[in-house]
Formats: sequence, structure tokens, C-alpha cells
Amino acid sequence: MEDAQYLEVCDIDTGKPVADGSPGDMVVTCLYKDDLYPIIRFNTHDVTEVITRPSSIGASFRRIEGFLGRSDNMVKVRGINIFPQAIGPMLDEAPEFAGEFVCKTRRDAAGRDTFVVVAEASASGDPALAGRLGEILKRKIGIEVEVEVVGRGETAALTQVEVRQKPIRLIDERF
Repeated sequence: MEDAQYLEVCDIDTGKPVADGSPGDMVVTCLYKDDLYPIIRFNTHDVTEVITRPSSIGASFRRIEGFLGRSDNMVKVRGINIFPQAIGPMLDEAPEFAGEFVCKTRRDAAGRDTFVVVAEASASGDPALAGRLGEILKRKIGIEVEVEVVGRGETAALTQVEVRQKPIRLIDERF
């Protein structure tokens, strides 16, 4: 409601406002102090975009496309909140796990979200190991995930572990 909240859609990396129709973080300022403290430019980390097409019912207020995903390190897949940085410690249960990984979220043609973990291990491409790692994650997370096993160093281009202080652990391919 525009009379109670001011909504901005901001670039995920820079925090600067983006043009209507471009995706970004939903940042909200409450215009009334109803609680104990004011909320000014609260970044929800929900990704959305402002709808630029006219309303089919003639509404004149600004509208958002809905929630297109998350920009922080938490992702919701089939109702389960998953923190990708927690995947590594879970996989440490398997001695073959080499310590590096990256998570991907995808949406299939039917609209169902999938969670894929690309894990470095001593045995690249081993389907039995992928199955064991998948079972560990299913037991600890609560949903079935896909696991791709790759050799040591093969996730470096995705995680940018060699050039960033904090490696990328989530690649959201849903939007």
C-alpha cells in the first residue's frame, strides 16, 4: 500500500535503484511508525520487479511482479529453507568430499524447483558417491536434491574461490 510503505527495487550488488521492469531487491520504508522503531530502507532480499504494463482492472498504484527468488544466501525450495553455506559441513560426513561445492536452483518446465549440489570429490563422476552424498543431504535437509560429483578444482570458476574473499555458494537459475 503506497500510502503506508515506500517501495524501491534496487540492484542486488550495488543497492542503487533500478528502472521499472528490471529485477532487484525489494527495499521497503514504512511511512508510519506503528511499532517500537521506524523501518527505513529495509532490504528484504526478496527479488521482484515493478510491473510496467497497465493494470487490466485500471488500478493506478504501482504493482510488483511477485517474488521471483532471494538474493541472500537462503533459498526456499519446495517449502524448505536452505542455507547453501551449510551444505559443506553436511557433506563432510563423506570422506571422499574434497571441501568445495556450489549449489544451484533450477525451475523445470512444470514449474517445480530443484536444488542441485555440485561437489568436489576424490572420485569425479562417481554415481555411487553422488547417490551417497544425495542421501546425506536428504536426511539432513528433508528433501531430495541432485548431486553432481566433480574433480578437485572444477568448481573454482563457479565459486570464484580464487578471486573472492567469500566464495559464491548459490547460483539461482530460476529467473
